Amino acid sequence: MHNQPQTGPVLSTVGLVTHKTYTIRRSTMLAGLAWLTLTTACTGAAGWYILSRDDLAARLIARETTRQYAYEDRIAGLRADIDRYASRALLDQDGVESRVDELAIRQAELESRQSLVTALTDTLQSSGLLPAAKLPLRSRVIKPDEPIRASGVTSFAPIMPGKPMPAPDTPPLRGAETNPSGGWQSGEAPAEPPAKRVEATLTKLDQAIASTSDAQISALKEMDETLAATQKRLRSSLAETGLDVERLAAPGNAAGGMGGPFVPVKLDASAGPFEATLTALQPRMASVMRLRGAIEQLPLGRPMAGDHDFTSNFGYRTDPFTRGLAMHTGVDFRAETGSSIVATAPGKVVAAEYNGGYGNMVEVEHANGLSTRYAHMSAISVSVGQMVKAGSVVGRVGSTGRSTGPHLHYETRINDEPVDPTRFLRAGSKLFANAL
Repeated sequence: MHNQPQTGPVLSTVGLVTHKTYTIRRSTMLAGLAWLTLTTACTGAAGWYILSRDDLAARLIARETTRQYAYEDRIAGLRADIDRYASRALLDQDGVESRVDELAIRQAELESRQSLVTALTDTLQSSGLLPAAKLPLRSRVIKPDEPIRASGVTSFAPIMPGKPMPAPDTPPLRGAETNPSGGWQSGEAPAEPPAKRVEATLTKLDQAIASTSDAQISALKEMDETLAATQKRLRSSLAETGLDVERLAAPGNAAGGMGGPFVPVKLDASAGPFEATLTALQPRMASVMRLRGAIEQLPLGRPMAGDHDFTSNFGYRTDPFTRGLAMHTGVDFRAETGSSIVATAPGKVVAAEYNGGYGNMVEVEHANGLSTRYAHMSAISVSVGQMVKAGSVVGRVGSTGRSTGPHLHYETRINDEPVDPTRFLRAGSKLFANAL
């Protein structure tokens, strides 16, 4: 054998018969070791994968299941929130509709009351018993086509389960999301909820109705106070005439061109202040109207315009011709010849002629058995059967008949019996001093 330099480990094989020696280079040996190491690593990795695959799958499944449960829990929570909000909205809607119905009923009552107040005010103003005044305005409440809702939620559709999607690890806080449409963000004051706006609107309407109702009651109370003062003044003035005030103010004695079927307004005084005030006002108003009607038929005016002196009063006096005691059945007014003589109340002319000592005389018949006579006239301006108004000219001052000079002899009679005209003249002065 030739001797060669030894470059690596020597493997020797000893046999029974022969002996051989093999020489392996270093590079080949390193390549083999690398392949052996890679093979071992792959084998180990494959073994580890095989061993740990089931555990990894279980962990992945557990994680996805946990996230699925979290998602489903959140969906359930959102459903519960929507159900709660929808139920609250429906309850709010029911409450709002009840309030609206109540306001509508009150508005109908308000309009009905307003028509009564307007009718009473128009009647009293047209009669001159009340000055022209602005009536309380009606509050606009709700039109039938204007529903009011507590919120936009009147029904809801439940969220149907679809394809599960993982929930975010950290869900954003409610109210802290950025609202690109301009809504409020965290740290800003939230907008007023619709339910609060509706409640505020209904409260304002409620207050407006209450204010208008109070104004109506105040108007009725002012009418009652005014009528009470007028009634007292009328009765006091009529007492001057010596007539029976109760008989004059009895129903059926008032004259005028009004009528129609009687449809009384039924009111329950215990229903409220409006009904109680109106119940007390109606009889007072009727009494004042009857008194006014009776007064308009009484000869309370003066027979001549302006102030004229009395030259002779009613009652016993010395007769200007015989110088003996005599009864003077009227009053005499000094006036110039040709001065206008007017009727002191509306009525019918029953005499317009020359009548002995009266000279040219006109007699006018009035209501309630009253009549007036105008004597010693230089001219008569009316005829028998003619209807005259208070203030209508019936003749001119003169000195006809049993007269010592131009003057007006004026008489007032009840059932053709002479009474003192000054009683009626005083009552008229007292009434007309204060405009009715």
